[in-house]
Amino acid sequence: MNRKYLPGLDGIRAIAVIAIIIFHLNPKWLPGGFLGVDTFFVISGYLIAMLLLNEYEQTGTINIVQFWIRRVKRLFPPALFMLLVVIQYIIFFDRDLLYQLKKDAIAALLYVSNWWYIFDGLSYFESFEPRPLQHLWSLAIEEQFYLCFPLLLMLLLKRWSKKQIFIILLIVSLISAIWMSVLYNPTAGNVSRVYFGTDTRLQTLLIGVMFAFIWPAFKLKQKAPILLVLIIDALGITGLCVLMYCIINASENSAPLFNGGFYVLGIFTLFVIMAAVHPNTLMRKVLGIKPLVVIGKYSYSLYLWHYPVIVLMQAHFVKGQIPIGVHIASVIVTVMLAVLSYKLIEQPYRTLGFKVFTKIRPIAYFITIVITLYLCISTPYLLSVVKAVQPMNDHVVTKTISNVPSIKRISPLETNESVEDIVKHYTPLLIGDSLLVDINDKLKEVLPNATIDGEVGRNIYKTLNVADKYTSFNHKDSIIILFVGTNGDFQDIQMNILLSKFDKAEVFLVTSRVPKEYEQHVNEEMYKAARKHKNVHIIDWYEASKAHSEYFAPDGIHLEYPGVERMVSLIYGSLVDYEKSKN
Repeated sequence: MNRKYLPGLDGIRAIAVIAIIIFHLNPKWLPGGFLGVDTFFVISGYLIAMLLLNEYEQTGTINIVQFWIRRVKRLFPPALFMLLVVIQYIIFFDRDLLYQLKKDAIAALLYVSNWWYIFDGLSYFESFEPRPLQHLWSLAIEEQFYLCFPLLLMLLLKRWSKKQIFIILLIVSLISAIWMSVLYNPTAGNVSRVYFGTDTRLQTLLIGVMFAFIWPAFKLKQKAPILLVLIIDALGITGLCVLMYCIINASENSAPLFNGGFYVLGIFTLFVIMAAVHPNTLMRKVLGIKPLVVIGKYSYSLYLWHYPVIVLMQAHFVKGQIPIGVHIASVIVTVMLAVLSYKLIEQPYRTLGFKVFTKIRPIAYFITIVITLYLCISTPYLLSVVKAVQPMNDHVVTKTISNVPSIKRISPLETNESVEDIVKHYTPLLIGDSLLVDINDKLKEVLPNATIDGEVGRNIYKTLNVADKYTSFNHKDSIIILFVGTNGDFQDIQMNILLSKFDKAEVFLVTSRVPKEYEQHVNEEMYKAARKHKNVHIIDWYEASKAHSEYFAPDGIHLEYPGVERMVSLIYGSLVDYEKSKN
């Protein structure tokens, strides 16, 4: 096989990594940017299968150990370099993150990050906790694939024909897609199991593998009929248009993605690959332009570095209110570190492996040796002497039960009683998330008879279960205040179910300010509910907090003291306005 370079694939890689970086900078800019990872999966399956099939055809076997060595030399040194640098940065500049980072780093080194994040309950789309190694979940899946696939492929090639193997792979890939659909449960509010699982993501890797059986790039004819080339180009352009449409418009809430959509999108990605690797197509020339090829060449290093850079830089600003200069700086630092990693780590170890330690010329190799020795010696030492303290997580759950009887009278106690005094005698029920935890103590100062049930990380799906515990509050004299939009999106069906549990009470929905793609939608759902139900009212925290970065902690959600004061005054003021409207 002529191991000729395929620039078109680097062009596809460039598009994928750019989409991923933009998504992680701000999901609102490119809601479907996360689909770039699936593009990498398809390309990886295609290239690896093509190499292994060619080796088997030439030698009658697959040297699995050599394959693994090549993969380690290609992938492990840059990842380890990034990991050690991030650990040292956090030790010196952001030590509060060290406790969690150590656990994430162990999973990363073992290439089981995806399963670790499932076990740890991490949400890829809705996590507000800085986890600078979170992006390594996809590399874990690829490494698990590289570990097992060559063995299985060789066994299959020894026993069955390529046609039979193709059918087997097709069946397994469809099972993976169906399994994703079976496990997908949008009402659970967290799709981590289906998104991170090796079993559910195997489908796109196998799509690439199958394509290597029918479209081996280096066996394609150098001169093909013009009509065939035009058809291939048309398919490639169609695939690219569909891919770009999904990257621009899809989101984690797009249920069709998890019900066969990833599989279908993988097939359209094959159309792009088909055109990109054919020697005569226009798509090969377009995707092979120098800027895309250069970005594609650095795509692995860019992917490794972009996420920790973005997470650690944005951690010092209020999410959702990050200056554009910070985004620009994140990109610049990412590119600089990626180029440095590529030149000094990725390329030397890829070409020489440990033989790099025998080279002191040119100077770049000497620098590689110095960096390697420093990081590999100093990082374990620092980890041994620096204590990683588990962050305090006060009031993970706050639950304050009013001592006032459950049936309350909202009417004045005395004829000369002020509206403010009446409101202070309210006995409302508040159910919510970490915002409610933040304001609990301050809220009790103005509503001393309130029943408060708040929990960090609670979303509307968990709230549905919590609401069942408070059926005694569902009567005409009750005030219910709900915080349900911070920790994930929902649809009107969930909102209607929740409101039906308090259909006799007066319900106040607190709108959300959350630097996530679903912010606008959850607020729209709340306003829709208020228009539909006469007993539903809005407390507009989104509007009240606009342009007030001083209200928020760096995550752009939790509250500093000025935010606590403003939130409490907003709730109290809304209840005062409601009481006035009754008279």
